[in-house]
Amino acid sequence: MDLTSQLIEVANFYGRDPEYSRAGGGNASVKLDGVLHIKPSGVPLATLTAADLVPLRVDVLLDALTSDAPVTGDPVRAAAARALVHDTGSRPSVEILFHALIPDALVLHSHPLVANALTCNADAERLAAELLGDEALLVPYIDPGVPLARGVAAAREAYTARTGHPAPGITLLRNHGIIVSGNSAAEIRERSERVTGAIRAAIDATAAPSVPALDETELTRVRNAVAPTLRGLLGGADALAVVTSDASELVRSVTTTPAGAAILAGGPLIPDQIVYAGSLPAIVELAEGVDPAVAATAAVEGFRAAHGKDPVIVVLPGRVAFGAGRDLAAAQTALNTFTDALRVARDAGRIGAVAVLNAEQRGFIENWEAEAYRKAIAASSNSGRLDGKVVMITGAAQGFGLGIAQELITQGASLVLADLNLDGARREAAAMCEQYGAGRAAAVRIDVSDEHSCLAAVAEAVGVYGGIDVFVSNAGVLRAESVFTQPVADFDLVTNVNYRGYFLTVRAVAPVLAAQHAVRPGEWFDIIEINSKSGLVGSKANFAYAGSKFGGIGLTQSFALELVASGIKVNAICPGNFLDGPLWSDPETGLFSQYLRAKKVPGASTIEQVRAHYEKQVPMGRGCYPADLAKAIYYIVEQDYETGQAVPVTGGQNMLN
Repeated sequence: MDLTSQLIEVANFYGRDPEYSRAGGGNASVKLDGVLHIKPSGVPLATLTAADLVPLRVDVLLDALTSDAPVTGDPVRAAAARALVHDTGSRPSVEILFHALIPDALVLHSHPLVANALTCNADAERLAAELLGDEALLVPYIDPGVPLARGVAAAREAYTARTGHPAPGITLLRNHGIIVSGNSAAEIRERSERVTGAIRAAIDATAAPSVPALDETELTRVRNAVAPTLRGLLGGADALAVVTSDASELVRSVTTTPAGAAILAGGPLIPDQIVYAGSLPAIVELAEGVDPAVAATAAVEGFRAAHGKDPVIVVLPGRVAFGAGRDLAAAQTALNTFTDALRVARDAGRIGAVAVLNAEQRGFIENWEAEAYRKAIAASSNSGRLDGKVVMITGAAQGFGLGIAQELITQGASLVLADLNLDGARREAAAMCEQYGAGRAAAVRIDVSDEHSCLAAVAEAVGVYGGIDVFVSNAGVLRAESVFTQPVADFDLVTNVNYRGYFLTVRAVAPVLAAQHAVRPGEWFDIIEINSKSGLVGSKANFAYAGSKFGGIGLTQSFALELVASGIKVNAICPGNFLDGPLWSDPETGLFSQYLRAKKVPGASTIEQVRAHYEKQVPMGRGCYPADLAKAIYYIVEQDYETGQAVPVTGGQNMLN
């Protein structure tokens, strides 16, 4: 395997491992015939390809490293411009200089959590000497760019002067990460494992901190109050933030220890923490009898007053941590970066004492143009009518629910697919994330006829996204039969799912929407029932379904009158028949088969005849499609002067009077 292929192999391997790289952090390069080929900014190690690499002349970079000639603007960017062999359209990493000065062919820079328990340690010098001896260099914290590269060069020269040997292939960067170099992928792997293995053994030889017990009921109460409040407080002008949460043992244990306090109040550990999670979190202290939403609001306002900006991370010590972002991917990156720091702080405290970046050091990163560029390149953006909206849809694993979800995600929505068929919902959510990006869809289990299941599903959605902007009550069942013969159990099933289920889900979700409105009184939130044309006119031999849908219209109008004061619009959409969906077309349980058995269509002896009969009822000559419903949803969400309405989408089959 050639050197470039070996570089890509190790870059992808370590880039995919969150133990080594988070949010695309880290870098990799290969030297070939005097040219440094290096990963560009904004391209993750995990997906790096040979075509991504930016070629730079090594001799020009080394001249820049030693030159004191004045330079206009950033000296690293100026050196990169002079050294560029040909323009790839990408910006090379700011770390080009220390990659150039290390003579080994392959250089990998990463931020291993285990290794950072040493690099972010007040006892780093002692630990490095005890655990790695002369196998590694330890470089003090230095601002990135030319200063860091010169610091690495000085450390290598001092090592050679002291030992008479070339500098080793392992370099430990205080409060940053590690550099591993070698002349093959095998050397990179062996040295990476050597450094992390030695430090891990030292950590494992100590006792971990105790973990406070988790009260699930209390966590749900607090999270359901705090997360929607933070969505409103930390969102932009056009959309609420996504706020995801973590109540893991790591969060609950470390945030109440001295090691955790070091980063809660003292400062960040590494530059990536500053870039993605902010230098410091906002801290919410819950007092007895104080509404958690009120306490969270006070914490955010206090943070703004102290720092002049919004927090990215909000922590309730011993309970839960929240991460905010424009979408779930950004919020998860922020929260994962912060919990990585908690892990590093915990382990640093087990083998020594935590060392954080001071105000001057973190101030450089906060205002450093290169990191702002990297973050901007990594950011994703959507363009659609539901940008920034979190939409929860029940009955979303199949049929109209799935079809609606597949339409809405194309318009920028983040989705919660809620269904009794959790495996199906997970499968569809995974497919959507694969196509549209990580975090764009999540799956939760819900039985809409069960009170506790509805509450749990909404709480789970809040735990992932922080709240909900649009709730689509779509789950429904149909059992068609004559009033003379329909079993009571079938009637009860239809009523419990379609009518009672609508009530139970609205009761579960309305407090979340109201909490968001309390901090964003200018925003409207939406509850939309997917009703039916059978909610507008009776349906022969289908009375259970029609009755539940008539009842749904009554609930919609009544909910609308009550919830408007909480900033919630409640409307229904009454679609025509989705003749191509499984509700109608399933050969065993579909309505075509049910209606044929129930003799609902006089003279029909085949499914094809039943279908033709229903198509003829529609002036536009076809059944309803999910795209037709999606357009009605966009209208309902975008307008701010309609509530309590039942919007027909029937191809003219049913018309309002």
